[in-house]
Amino acid sequence: MSLVVKGYSKPVKINRQKRAKRFTLRVCQITGKINLTIPLKSSLESAEHFIEKNANWLSNQLNQVIPRDYVSLGKSIPIEGVDRLILPKGKDLAGSILQKKQLFLECDELDVGLATKKFLLNHAVYVLTPIFEENAAYIKENIKSIRFKDTKSRWGSCSSEGSLMVSWRLIMAPPSVYRYVVIHEVAHLRYMNHGDEFWTLVKKLHPFYLNDRFWLKKNGKTLKSFVFDAAKEDTA
Repeated sequence: MSLVVKGYSKPVKINRQKRAKRFTLRVCQITGKINLTIPLKSSLESAEHFIEKNANWLSNQLNQVIPRDYVSLGKSIPIEGVDRLILPKGKDLAGSILQKKQLFLECDELDVGLATKKFLLNHAVYVLTPIFEENAAYIKENIKSIRFKDTKSRWGSCSSEGSLMVSWRLIMAPPSVYRYVVIHEVAHLRYMNHGDEFWTLVKKLHPFYLNDRFWLKKNGKTLKSFVFDAAKEDTA
């Protein structure tokens, strides 16, 4: 259920939940979508009043939403920290080709976004998987699985069973940055917390991790601003 509120270009999605005891308003920093969770028996009038009451907070959150950057031919995107111009590949060459300043894709113009996404995902798997495996072997810990996803919040995760997850968008960051995230998650194979022992291990494996953590905090939103599937973005 959605509620159209005067003054906002996007409708507010209303989520009625049996367990909800209060109103909870959230704004996705990536898509700008507004979600309001309300108790099961609350009225739409009370929901609208809550939104109006929190108008200043809502406006501030919407101003922090990441501008969307649609991927297309002739556009540059960072790959391993280097801006590469997306260009169509010549018919005499096979497959996508990554060069120092260009990414040549074999695809139709309408499929550029999805083709770029596929390349980045495959490249992330190719580059990051050995870093996971080498560092896990070094600290003598076992990896159950490695998944590459397009996450909205966390850059990576590690379960208590040893299942690792990382955002494939990290392959757009400089090598030192994506290496830091991988090592961060590998360190969780031994320490499922962020205590002193955990950070000591991270520093041992990646001495200058603080610089990379700062880079990611400052530039992470840029990596998440690229839209590879416009159709999915419009309907999500």
